[in-house]
Amino acid sequence: MDFVSSLPKPLSARSRDFLAIWHEWRRGRLLPERRDINLAALGELAGSCLMLNVRGHDDIQIEWVGDSITKQIGVDLAGCNYLDLTSKENRAWRAHLTMAQVAQPCSAVIYYWLRLGRGGILPVEFVTGPFCENGASQATLALCCASSLTRPGSDKAVDPDSYEEGEGMRFIDIGAGVPSMVPSHRQEARPVQ
Repeated sequence: MDFVSSLPKPLSARSRDFLAIWHEWRRGRLLPERRDINLAALGELAGSCLMLNVRGHDDIQIEWVGDSITKQIGVDLAGCNYLDLTSKENRAWRAHLTMAQVAQPCSAVIYYWLRLGRGGILPVEFVTGPFCENGASQATLALCCASSLTRPGSDKAVDPDSYEEGEGMRFIDIGAGVPSMVPSHRQEARPVQ
C-alpha cells in the first residue's frame, strides 16, 4: 500500500494533497530535509502552511506563516512561540505532544473550532509533516497545513482565543511508528528523549 492510501480516511482532500507532497520530498527517506521544502510545489496550499522549529520543550518557534493564515486570523504569527497560542493549563501538554511528534517522528492531525467575529464557527483540520535540518537525522522541524472544512464569509475575523485549544488529535505513522500515548487523554508529561 502506498503512503497516501495508508492515511486515515477522514482526512480532507487538501490535507491528503499536502501529505502527498511532503511524502514526495522524502525521496525514499524517513524524513525530508529543510532543503527539500519547495513552496512552489505546494501551490495554493503554501498560503495555509506554517513552519515550526522545535528547539526545546518551552521553545517551539513559528518560523514562517502563509499569507492565508495571516489574513484569516488578522495577525502574523512568524517569530512567535507556538506554545504561546495555547492556554496556560494546556501549555505543558501541547509541548509534550509536539516534542513526541519530532522524537518519534510521526505526522499528526488536530482539529480546531475557530470562532468567527460574528458568532459562526470555522472548523479547521491541521496536519503536520516532520522535517530535519540539512544533513541531520533527527526531526526538529514540522511543516503544518491548515485546511478550512467550510467556506467562511470573507468579512468574518477569527477570535484569537479560539485557537488556543485543539481537539481530536491523533498521530499518523510515517514509517517509524507512533508515540504510545493517546493525545486526547492526558498522561503525565515525561521528558521525550
